[in-house]
Amino acid sequence: MKKIAQTVDLLISHNQIQFRSRDFDETSSQWGKINLAQGAVLHSDYVVFDPLPEDAFGANVHLKLEDSFNLDPSTQRCIVVPFHVTDPGHVEIASAAEKFKVELDLEKRDYALYFEVCEGEEIFYKITLVPSDSKAPARYLLDDPWGGEKDKVLVEGVR
Repeated sequence: MKKIAQTVDLLISHNQIQFRSRDFDETSSQWGKINLAQGAVLHSDYVVFDPLPEDAFGANVHLKLEDSFNLDPSTQRCIVVPFHVTDPGHVEIASAAEKFKVELDLEKRDYALYFEVCEGEEIFYKITLVPSDSKAPARYLLDDPWGGEKDKVLVEGVR
């Protein structure tokens, strides 16, 4: 049976949620001024998102492998980025405090990665991976209260 969903209770700290297909890399985790403004540091196989609330806290991160993306009605921020899985056996979801192995049935290929910040009884996150044959530009999918503008393209790398 294919593994298409996983939930982790992640202790989020230092304003970052990392999703990566390679080992932790201090250089790839650096935030430039543009990265801070857009809420993300983007590399082909290593992305870091701003979880938005300050301080350290625990939150559920729901990981999914889907054929298409459906926006959660409780989403406050949504970003889509191209993501390349370089090693399906070495994909991690992490914060500065801890890391978990992603146990979805991923392949060595390109995906569209959708990052959602959702507000329910408490804040939670969703990362949805959709196989992709083309590298779509990283962009916001909706206007949000933190300055995200729908269809605004995000810059890649540390800027």
